[in-house]
Amino acid sequence: MSTEPESRPHVVLWGVAKPPNAPSSSGFCQKLEVFLRFSGISYEVGETVPMKAPKGKVPFADIKHDGKTVTIPDSHFIIRYLIENGLIKDPDTVAGLTAVQKGESRAWQAYIEELLYSAIVRDRWYIDENYAVTAEEIFGSMAWPMRPMISWFFRWRVMKSIWNVGMGRHSQEEAQSLQKEAFEALEARMSGHLYFHDSEQPTGIDLIIYAFLANTLATSGNPYWADMVLRSPTLLAFTKKMTTLLFPEYKLLLHRIEEVDGLN
Repeated sequence: MSTEPESRPHVVLWGVAKPPNAPSSSGFCQKLEVFLRFSGISYEVGETVPMKAPKGKVPFADIKHDGKTVTIPDSHFIIRYLIENGLIKDPDTVAGLTAVQKGESRAWQAYIEELLYSAIVRDRWYIDENYAVTAEEIFGSMAWPMRPMISWFFRWRVMKSIWNVGMGRHSQEEAQSLQKEAFEALEARMSGHLYFHDSEQPTGIDLIIYAFLANTLATSGNPYWADMVLRSPTLLAFTKKMTTLLFPEYKLLLHRIEEVDGLN
């Protein structure tokens, strides 16, 4: 890990193993990195497992500033801490959003993070064909016999979590109908807009939407959702624009978008 001057704030983002030059397999780890990259704060990505995290889930962050290191779990609270302590600027405040606009952003954030992403993750781990792809993408580099053991354990853990939040109690058809509703709502809301609130630069909800689009398009483990997005010129253009702006090193993601873009 790099050594940073004491006077310069620095964040260590602890998350699941991340492929080089590609989005994280965790939507919430990707969300945090998008905010860090957009803000310009010094940061690095560290590899861990959820069992070692303060709340038993990733991401969490070690934030070094003013001669101290503070450990904060949960992407939402990490971002709030960084903003409230003046370590990064609030993109909503910079854009001059009204209280009503901020409220709409928060509602969409909850919709995406709590409902839509749960439905997508359910597809990745509950459907056997998708699980096989997901396991290969995440654990494929592991040596035998650890790979099937670790893969099985994570599947059991994720399926239990998805069941506990209620999404696992739905049928596949029901969960995918929720994805379709969210896709149609998001596409309609973003249609004709440069950014969500027609601001001159991305606001917080733009960063969140982008993070989860990048996460879900970088895997072949959620084909139902990805196929809808890949047929949407609106969402593809937004994802391409944000990737080019923030993560030009995501060559495979850009290639996938441009390949489909040429067929539309």
